[in-house]
Amino acid sequence: MPVPTVFAGLLCALAREGARTLVVGGLARRLHGEQAEARDHCLWYDADEDNAARVYRALARIGAPLDGVAVADLADVDYEFRYGEGDDEICLLGGLDGTTFADAWESRLETHWHDVALCVISRDTLRATELAARATMSL
Repeated sequence: MPVPTVFAGLLCALAREGARTLVVGGLARRLHGEQAEARDHCLWYDADEDNAARVYRALARIGAPLDGVAVADLADVDYEFRYGEGDDEICLLGGLDGTTFADAWESRLETHWHDVALCVISRDTLRATELAARATMSL
């Protein structure tokens, strides 16, 4: 499977800006050694204002379409930013149900993916957020 270059570029830009992000979703499951049908490239970022500004600068650095997007949008825990198509689609989430970013950050897994350093949500926290999301959807 080829390396999704847009995602790798974003990870590098986020690292240069010092942004706090966690890989979530299908890629997180695969990085934990689990089977995952989803081939998504989703990141959960710390939505505090300073970190949101770092994420915004990283997105600008890689040429993401930011028309109508402000740092204040990224600082909203309910905000979701998507861009790209197919294997290059990227999703950035300001928040997840079931835990806080600060708590998830404490138990993160630091690793590499195709020679790019990244932080991954812990297996237990990933499960907790998935359970919380299912509970929310069933309401």
